Amino acid sequence: MDRDDFAMIAEGLDRILTDAPLDAIDKAGGLGPEADALWQTLEESGYILLCASEGHGGSGAALADILPLAALAARHAAAVPLADTILATGLLSAAGQQPPPLRIGLIDPLAPDAPIAHASQIDAVLSLEGGRLRSTRIESGDIRSVHQAEDGAGRPLRQPADVLVDCAAPEWLTPDAFRALAALIRASQMAGAMEAVLGLSLDYTRDREQFGRPLAKFQAIQHHLSDIACETAAAMAAVEMAGDALCADAKVGPRVIDEIAIAKTRCGEAASRIAAAAHQAHGAMGFTREYALGRYTRRLWQWQDEFGSETEWAELLGKSVFAHPAPSLWPRISQPI
Repeated sequence: MDRDDFAMIAEGLDRILTDAPLDAIDKAGGLGPEADALWQTLEESGYILLCASEGHGGSGAALADILPLAALAARHAAAVPLADTILATGLLSAAGQQPPPLRIGLIDPLAPDAPIAHASQIDAVLSLEGGRLRSTRIESGDIRSVHQAEDGAGRPLRQPADVLVDCAAPEWLTPDAFRALAALIRASQMAGAMEAVLGLSLDYTRDREQFGRPLAKFQAIQHHLSDIACETAAAMAAVEMAGDALCADAKVGPRVIDEIAIAKTRCGEAASRIAAAAHQAHGAMGFTREYALGRYTRRLWQWQDEFGSETEWAELLGKSVFAHPAPSLWPRISQPI
C-alpha cells in the first residue's frame, strides 16, 4: 500500500471518529446503539479487515500499518476495540483463515490470566497456544469486569467453549512475537494519547488565567508543558523506530522484538511522567469526569501494563543485549535499521 493510499485511509478514519458521538459512547462504556453504529461504519469502510488479504476481503496492508490508526483512535479516545481487531483479523488471514466479522480481543499468550482489554465490548477473543491460533466467541458470563478499568477490561472466568477458528499459526508467530505485536499496538496507542494530552494541556494553560495572566506564562507550568512535549516526542520516536523495524521484518525477528521492547519501555516510562505533569498543570479540573484529560491518563496507566509492563520489557531487552558477545551494546544502539 503506497503512502498516498494510506493517507486517505487515515483521513477517512479521522473523519469517522470526528463525526461519531465519542463522548456518549465513552460514557456508555463502549456499549449501546451508538457504539454499534460506529462499529458498523468502521466495518463497512473496510478498517476491520485492513491487514487481511484481498482473498479474505481485506486490503492486504502490512501489520505495521495498524500503528498510525491505533494512535489516531487513541487521540480521539475512541472506546472501540479497533486496533486489536485489525491485528486479530490480520493474523487469522496470515494463517489462511477467513476472519469472522466480529469485534475481537487479544489474550496475552505469556499471561493468559491477565485482564482482556475491551472484554465487555468484544464478541470473540484470539489466543495462541501450542502453535495454534484459536478464536472463540465470548459471552458476558465468561468475563469478570475489572473495577474502574477503562474500555470494559475484564478477567476470564472460564475457557470459552464456542470455537470459531482453530488452526495452525504461521511458523513465525511465536508467543513472543504475538505479545510483541500487541505490545507495539499499545505503545502506539499510548503515543497517540500522549499527543492528545499535550494538546489539552497547551489549550487549557493558554486559556485559563490566574492572577491576571494565563497559566502558561508561569514558569512552573512551562516546565510541566515542556516535560509533556519532550516525553511525547520521545515516545513517538520510539514507536516510529519499532514500526520501521517491523516494516523491514514482517516476521517479527529478534531485532524487531528488541525495538518493540524499547518502544514499550519508553512509552511506559513516558506515560507516568506525562500523566503526572498534565494533572499538575490542570489542577483539580483534570480530575473531573466532565473534562477529557482523565479519559487519556486512565488509559495510559492501563496500557502501561497490558502485554508486558515497561519493567518486563526492559528486562527482556537487557537479557537480549547480554546474550550477545561483548562488546554488543553500542553496535546494537548505533546499527541502522
